[in-house]
Amino acid sequence: MQGFRERLAAAIERSDQYRKNKGQLAVDAGLGINTIRNILGDERLDHSKAGPGLFAMARIARLLGVTLDYLAGHGRIHPQSLKVGDQALIDHASSAMRAQIEGLHENLTADGLLRLHAKSGARIEAFADFLDRADRYNVPTYEDGGLHVIEVGARSLSALTMGENNLETLQQALDLVTDDGLRRRWVTDYAMAGHRGTLVTLEALDVQMPNKPVRVRIEFVRTLLCVQDVTGNRSILNFSLLVV
Repeated sequence: MQGFRERLAAAIERSDQYRKNKGQLAVDAGLGINTIRNILGDERLDHSKAGPGLFAMARIARLLGVTLDYLAGHGRIHPQSLKVGDQALIDHASSAMRAQIEGLHENLTADGLLRLHAKSGARIEAFADFLDRADRYNVPTYEDGGLHVIEVGARSLSALTMGENNLETLQQALDLVTDDGLRRRWVTDYAMAGHRGTLVTLEALDVQMPNKPVRVRIEFVRTLLCVQDVTGNRSILNFSLLVV
């Protein structure tokens, strides 16, 4: 990313709207007010192969009227000759997203899921190819008495543990938990994920399955992601990845 900060600074300097207000540029891009200043001052980016977050920079590039290719140094087009909404920006972002999704297909990780969540703007559509690995829940409040399951992924950890992706079976297993402290912690975790957007924890489970005479003892990394669909409805995706 050699020269990235200089190109970004030059694009800002050419912007009548943001030349004297980098904080407003950051806010308009949906970022913290000091993000642009921090990026411009981060010398580590000169040696980074990845650079800042893709979708954040896509929004910044759009506001400045340049392309991601220009900021990354892959194009020689002068930023003043580019227009907001340039097709190159869309193509570049789409290509990068496809590459990231292909990488996730090969090795689903909590880190990869968190990056996809952040870069997609927490849209559930971004996880369409992975919903079979997740269970989906309503977003609870801290005062709720339990969790409500919306959907069970065909290959989610709970489906594999139960031997079926049956919503009623999972809901029954949750409702039959007699440990009030454990039930309260689960509700708090999901409510916190709804408030913060994400939550990753290392979990250990030792329970009797309600649908078979089997006691399950497993450890897993649980990644909770609060997502939103096109109608604005929110839900929590639970990606539980077995620790082996």
